[in-house]
Amino acid sequence: MTIIYYLSKMVMFILYYLYSNTILHMVALNNLKMDKGTKTPVNPVIHSYYTNKCKSKKKNVAIGAVMHKICNIIFAMLRDNKPFKIITPHEHCEQYLAAHPDKARNAA
Repeated sequence: MTIIYYLSKMVMFILYYLYSNTILHMVALNNLKMDKGTKTPVNPVIHSYYTNKCKSKKKNVAIGAVMHKICNIIFAMLRDNKPFKIITPHEHCEQYLAAHPDKARNAA
C-alpha cells in the first residue's frame, strides 16, 4: 500500500470523528434547552443529569458526559429495537425489576 492510501484513511477517520462529535454536541445542547413557552427543560432527565454533573465538574466536561449518555441511549435503542421514551431512572429500575424478578435482591 502506498502512503497516499494511508493518508486518505487517516483523513477520513479525522473527518468522521469531527463530524460525529459535532453532531453529538448539537444533540446534547438541544436536549439541555428550556422550552420557551412552558419554561421547562426539553428533556428533564438529561437536564437533571447535566445539573448534577455541573455541581462537581466544569460545564464543558458535563456536556461531554451528556454526549456520552446520549450515545449510550442511542446504542441501547438500536440494540433493543425500541423507540425512545423519556423515563426517569427510578421508573427504569421499576421496569427492570418487573421484567427480572430474580435479580430483585441485587438491585440497589
